[in-house]
Amino acid sequence: MLYISDLTGNQEPLLVSDVHITQQLNTVEQLDFTTINIPDNESAYKMLQPRSIITVPETGEQYRISENDGTTFGNNYQRTITGLQVLQDLDDHLIMDKLTGSQSLDSTMQFLTKGTKFTYTSHDSFDNFDFGEDGIGQEKALGLFTDTVMSDFNFEFKAHGYHIDIYKSLGEHNAFVYVSGSDIYTLADTGDYTQIRTHIYGVGKTTETTTENSSDSLQSSDSDDSSDDTDSTTTSSTVKAEYTSPFAKVYGVIDDDLFTDDNATTEDQLIQEMKAKLKDYPSIQYTANVNKFETNNPTDKLNDPTIGNWGYLKDRNDIDVETRVIQKDLYPQSNQEDTLTFGNFMLDPNKLIVEMQSNRNSDNNVIKKLKEKISQGGSGDIEQQFTIKKVGEVND
Repeated sequence: MLYISDLTGNQEPLLVSDVHITQQLNTVEQLDFTTINIPDNESAYKMLQPRSIITVPETGEQYRISENDGTTFGNNYQRTITGLQVLQDLDDHLIMDKLTGSQSLDSTMQFLTKGTKFTYTSHDSFDNFDFGEDGIGQEKALGLFTDTVMSDFNFEFKAHGYHIDIYKSLGEHNAFVYVSGSDIYTLADTGDYTQIRTHIYGVGKTTETTTENSSDSLQSSDSDDSSDDTDSTTTSSTVKAEYTSPFAKVYGVIDDDLFTDDNATTEDQLIQEMKAKLKDYPSIQYTANVNKFETNNPTDKLNDPTIGNWGYLKDRNDIDVETRVIQKDLYPQSNQEDTLTFGNFMLDPNKLIVEMQSNRNSDNNVIKKLKEKISQGGSGDIEQQFTIKKVGEVND
């Protein structure tokens, strides 16, 4: 059961099934469920209108209806509903003003939330950011928050209702140890190597300097006219930088697209921004299905899979990694197992090199032993492994 509130403030319990909550790091949460127009559900069913609010009783989180699809189901009508966390309401607010120059995170958040019901708390200290002369604004508030301000100040966030909590980094380390076959019953991984980049060029702010040289010529003592000849010279300088990742010694030099930031006024600032932008490692994620019965196990109380938390995954197939919770698929009103997605797993380039060198040495030893065996006349044993034996004939 969920609760639905319409635009007039009326609230009713709504009978539902297949409740699924998707939580992702630094994104707007999503709620999906189905409902049907049976007699006991009639009043609440009629409240499934545009912009109605759905509340999940297990968490108290609120979601605004964004999609509403229906189909016949026997003699009834069934609806599949999608709702987005009310943080999405920031997208209702168009900011017409501009914010320019050096700004604190507090002044920037005041700029974003002015005229809305949203509040915020910054739990860490952040340096000012210079938005330059062009500044930010004349955009929807949600896009500015997630696409611009979050990356400029380099923070992470979580939201509950109409309140936003901002941190330098969400979560805690050593928050869980999940073991395949115990806490989790399936563990899978996916790897994407297509986006690896190890080298990047960057261009920052261009500054123009104009030098003026004036000479006044007095034409005559009995005349009121004079002429001013002005010569000016304009020079420009552009902040430029390049950065090569330590992973270049593993994967080679792989160029990223040219990085530009008109607000970067120093080479060091530009390099720091390029390093943050460069994806110099493969995308490796683990997905695990959590045994729900383990939540009643006292040892499971030590595991805290809150979004952003760091911990360890272990199994019997040589997986023993430190990783981070980046997504949770929750099924709070059914027996279906919750799913946790962990990533991105960061590889240590020095360990990679040691591993590859170790594998190479091992391969060399195997090849050496094979050569010795062949030279000693043992090639027959090797050839026998690749001999196709005749096991029968087929008559035409």
